[in-house]
Amino acid sequence: MTAIAQLVSFIGGLNPVHVLLCAVIFLVSLWWYRGSKDLPPGPWGVPVLGLLPRVFLELRRGSHPHLLFAEYAKRYGPVFRARVVNKMLVVLNDHESVKQAFLNPNLSDRPPNTLIAEAMKSEGVAMASGEPWKDLRRFSLTVLRSLGVGKSSFEEQIGQEAKALVEEMTSYDGKPFDPKYLFGNAVGNVICSAVLGKRYEYSDEEFTHLMHVIHKIVNYIGSGGLLNAVPVMRVFQRNKTDVYASFGEFRSFLLSVIASHQSEMDPENPRDFIDVFLNEIDTNEKAASNGSVKANGSVRTNGFTPGKANPPNGLPPTRHPYLTNKNIVGTIANLFAAGMETTATTLHWALLYMAVYPEIQQRVQAEIDAVVGRNRLPRMADKQELNFTQAVMLEVQRIAVVTPFGFPHAAAADTELMGFRIPKGSLLVSNFWALFRDPKVWPEPDKFKPERFLDKDGLAFKPEELIPFSTGRRSCIGEHLAKMELFVFFSFFLHQFTFKKPDDAPPYTFESRVGLTRYPVQYQICAIQRN
Repeated sequence: MTAIAQLVSFIGGLNPVHVLLCAVIFLVSLWWYRGSKDLPPGPWGVPVLGLLPRVFLELRRGSHPHLLFAEYAKRYGPVFRARVVNKMLVVLNDHESVKQAFLNPNLSDRPPNTLIAEAMKSEGVAMASGEPWKDLRRFSLTVLRSLGVGKSSFEEQIGQEAKALVEEMTSYDGKPFDPKYLFGNAVGNVICSAVLGKRYEYSDEEFTHLMHVIHKIVNYIGSGGLLNAVPVMRVFQRNKTDVYASFGEFRSFLLSVIASHQSEMDPENPRDFIDVFLNEIDTNEKAASNGSVKANGSVRTNGFTPGKANPPNGLPPTRHPYLTNKNIVGTIANLFAAGMETTATTLHWALLYMAVYPEIQQRVQAEIDAVVGRNRLPRMADKQELNFTQAVMLEVQRIAVVTPFGFPHAAAADTELMGFRIPKGSLLVSNFWALFRDPKVWPEPDKFKPERFLDKDGLAFKPEELIPFSTGRRSCIGEHLAKMELFVFFSFFLHQFTFKKPDDAPPYTFESRVGLTRYPVQYQICAIQRN
């Protein structure tokens, strides 16, 4: 019997359903292979589900996707692809690929139908794409700058909150406390002063509860934000009721703040970000009622140019046509939650490293004492002389990797990156964990070595490969503010206290929990006041 006859006989003895299934898998595999020659290399995964089972397996083992992807990068190179159900991920694992991708206008969108936008019923500046995103980002940056955020004039606002936090930590009188939510409250108050126009006392139960709600949301979104970016993954999400309930609480809080602003605001004297946003919405509505703005948000000129101070025919200027009641909640949520969670978590890690490395803590204190003295608190003007202090904070940002993946980008069109074709609709994931642990850039990457950020003259410097606020067109809006907060809070802490592990506490660990951010496992610490 010939080989062909044997094969026909074998197939004839199979169940027809099995034959059909094998044929479908073969055709899908053939299509995938033929269409993937110019794509980045990568693991095949399970048919239909792709890498989803492997990701869930790693999570059940207590590992995290950024570690799995870093291992794949060693095998397939710094740019590789992976499929999660119906979405192609292109994972970027070195600085050059991230820089090239995030400078490319075709790779600056966000995935459609994100969990955050769905649950908040509003996209906002962080989740929007295309012209709406450009408009919201321009507006947000302009208004925050006009309010002084990130400028030297805003230092007093940060310093006042840092003093309030120091007083709160002093009240523990050297006894153990958990710093996590204190930091969230303090950093939240800084952004609240500019966005919401008020601060909240550390004893405020409503605001403390909100901190817990935001932290739950960060956990729900999951490592790398894949649950946020890939809708089909939500089918496998447990506690869906709790997820949407937490988002609902956050949204209700913001809506109540907006309603309060609407009832109290003076359009001629806006107090904060919300007031300015509401003014722009009012301008757009008036322009729309006069036929100058289309329903989809694009502008009809009708004889005037948007943004001009005195348009002809009496119509109001439409400078930001995409500012609407629909995206105000999302934008405020983005600024508030993202600005609070990442900075507070970085400070959380910083205290842990100071307690574990007392010799480094003492060296920071000695430098601050030499430059600042004991009769006043540090100022931003001292920063240029506090080189080791700067180096320590840079090393904390590198080694802690507070956002292992950041937010995924989406390809708006077929694009070439690093010699590979990136199909339209692909999700681009930046693996900052791999970037900040790259031994070619950071020798002994797992060691806490602030000296790596000091040059031969002992001056602090930041290599371009360190991008904790991401890079390119969608880099963090609050980067300048966050840098000021980290310096002011950290220098105040080390000027006023020595941080130690409680005597009866278990040994400290650098193990982490990973949601959208990577944060330390819960720990208690003692803040011993310095003379």
